[in-house]
Amino acid sequence: MKKRLCVACLVLVIGVTSANFLFACGEKFLVSSRGTRYQKAPIKREPHAILIWANPASELSKGLADVPVDETLRKVGYQPMTVATAAEFDSALNRGGWDLVIVGVADAQAVSKRLPDNAPILLPVALNPTDSQMKQAKMEYEVVLRAPAKRGAFLSAVDEALAHRSKKSAGKTV
Repeated sequence: MKKRLCVACLVLVIGVTSANFLFACGEKFLVSSRGTRYQKAPIKREPHAILIWANPASELSKGLADVPVDETLRKVGYQPMTVATAAEFDSALNRGGWDLVIVGVADAQAVSKRLPDNAPILLPVALNPTDSQMKQAKMEYEVVLRAPAKRGAFLSAVDEALAHRSKKSAGKTV
């Protein structure tokens, strides 16, 4: 009988002490199943127009080979257009209305000279750059994407470049 009473008391003590709920004044909010969520809040994105020059000879095609660029950008609400030839790129650039132009870092210098005054932001993609090359590119451009890149890094670079465009256009209107 004593064994049963001891076991029953032990089970009762374990059951009471292992409960998640604390009934004191402010401690009822410290329930372990209601923890803090550490995920980032979703970014509110506007439907920006993005021109991508996927020149087959440039490092852009190789650097973003693992990222479905058009699908990734469309999924979050952007309006991408990918061109592969210089003639298509010139035609699209002359048509205008672009918020962001993504090119390989080798083509970035030539493209930046051809952009109009109300120019879109230029996002160069550098494939396996050295530290000195990356430092030089960051001195010339607001944002540089180091490739090979994954989907998250690619979207972060696009969002950062578009944020620079917003700051730049806000500074001109003041």
